[in-house]
Amino acid sequence: MGWPGLLFGVLRHPIFLLLALLALAWSLIAVNDQEYQGPPQKPDVQIVASVTLKVVDGDAGGVMILPSGGADNPIVHYGAGEGSFFRGVMRTLVRERSARSIIDKPEFILELTSQGGLILVDELTGYWIAIEAFGPDNYREFRSIFDKARESSLVVADRN
Repeated sequence: MGWPGLLFGVLRHPIFLLLALLALAWSLIAVNDQEYQGPPQKPDVQIVASVTLKVVDGDAGGVMILPSGGADNPIVHYGAGEGSFFRGVMRTLVRERSARSIIDKPEFILELTSQGGLILVDELTGYWIAIEAFGPDNYREFRSIFDKARESSLVVADRN
């Protein structure tokens, strides 16, 4: 019979299969038995400017980004199938809200750091996303949104 036949013969025995299944179940429970850790600690960086963005679903699958000052003119309007990175980032933050049954205020804060980085923050959940981590093209998209929102808030402030 030899060594391989003896080993595989023993492993086919039902008691060893049951013990292997029990060990697998125990290891999966041990790995997944961690409590909710909460959002990661936001980096300790100096914030030089921030804007509040209101994200609203538009017509026919579109998404509009509005400044928070009560203005109705969208900063950016993504039609259906456009703005996939923006939609993905927002989907991540909205998923955290949904998990906590938060349906309040579709507003998020986009912060500019002293090093030029952008951080998208959801104050209701405490989650944040460092935008520059996703490459220069995606950073430019959010920087454009930041600049337009900043201009829009300055125009609204001048009118008052």
